[in-house]
Amino acid sequence: MSKHHEISVDYASVPQRLSESYGIVVRQKTQKGEALAQAIGLPFEAANKYRISSLPPNKVVKNRPDDPDGWEPTVEELEQLDAFLFAAEESDWLTRMCFTCFGCKSLRPLRMHFAVAGSTGDVFVIDRPFKLGGVCCCPLEMNLDALVEGQTSRRIGRVREDFSPYLSRCISACCLATTYTDIERALPDGSYEKKYTLRTNLSCCGRVNNCCGATCLKNDAVYDILDMKGEVVAHLQMTYGKGADWLGACCRMGFHFNNYVLEFPHDSSPEDRMLLVTALFQVEYQHFEGQDE
Repeated sequence: MSKHHEISVDYASVPQRLSESYGIVVRQKTQKGEALAQAIGLPFEAANKYRISSLPPNKVVKNRPDDPDGWEPTVEELEQLDAFLFAAEESDWLTRMCFTCFGCKSLRPLRMHFAVAGSTGDVFVIDRPFKLGGVCCCPLEMNLDALVEGQTSRRIGRVREDFSPYLSRCISACCLATTYTDIERALPDGSYEKKYTLRTNLSCCGRVNNCCGATCLKNDAVYDILDMKGEVVAHLQMTYGKGADWLGACCRMGFHFNNYVLEFPHDSSPEDRMLLVTALFQVEYQHFEGQDE
């Protein structure tokens, strides 16, 4: 069985690591207790944990599910990647249980801590307040802060559901299974400036057909990252992670422990890239935390 690898990274080098990477790979840790509880029908939800690795320089993120030139990682390749950043959800047990029992665990409030290998302090923190969602005129959002030497926080920006204009976005979400998430940088005056949009289409409607994507039936689903002009500048690939351990891959898929490959736009700054990582987690919790409900 492959062993996980960890790289010891200084806090100051994390932005440099992000700027030098073409993209990242995010792999959710399998929670055996949660899988067992789901298998027997208990409303148990563990706090999620993720490993973040740099995209190998010889690999390319897919621009559509059937892209022959894009990387289709196996579970063995994913497990052998060196992790330079770790993300861990902070939420209390009672909140997770209540939201799970009421069928809305994807809406739960939480904090996500990002730490480097071999440390206990945070490099970045995501704060996710409780919101009902854009359809209810209460868009989901995540706020990203950088921590200087693990203490002083600085707001980098936020990611937020785009529900403007309201009617067309409702039709898009409800009829076309397509949602939009704005990636916004924080400005000194406390306002926000939009930099990118993540377009997530979950069905056959859209630029690509994502029906059954990231499953044993279709290895990948691909979502678009748009610039301010609405042009596609990068992609987010959700991947199945097939391999010799096909049973393990099926179990991870069945219990929604996901794998992502995120491509960075060429002109993006380290702060922009960390906001794109935040958008990845927004999509993860919004669309894939509650699939089994």
